[in-house]
Amino acid sequence: MSKNVAIINDNGIVIEINLYPDSYELSSNQILVTNPAYIGGDYVDGYFYPPQPYPSWTRNNGNWIPPIPYPKDEQLYSWNEQNQSWDLI
Repeated sequence: MSKNVAIINDNGIVIEINLYPDSYELSSNQILVTNPAYIGGDYVDGYFYPPQPYPSWTRNNGNWIPPIPYPKDEQLYSWNEQNQSWDLI
């Protein structure tokens, strides 16, 4: 068996992800990956996050959350950071 290990810098940014045998002992800057980890993302409060998609989005349990929920009308939208709105594609 093996385990995925993320190596983080002093700021909590993931700089590397490696596969190690189960017997491998983690050091202080290594975190066992339990949810998807992303190089360039960060590790906060027990969750790995991809890089922040937009400045207005906030963290919540491993996900980035927009200030306005995605519309639920079966159409496709993209986030407009300048207007803080979802624009129909």
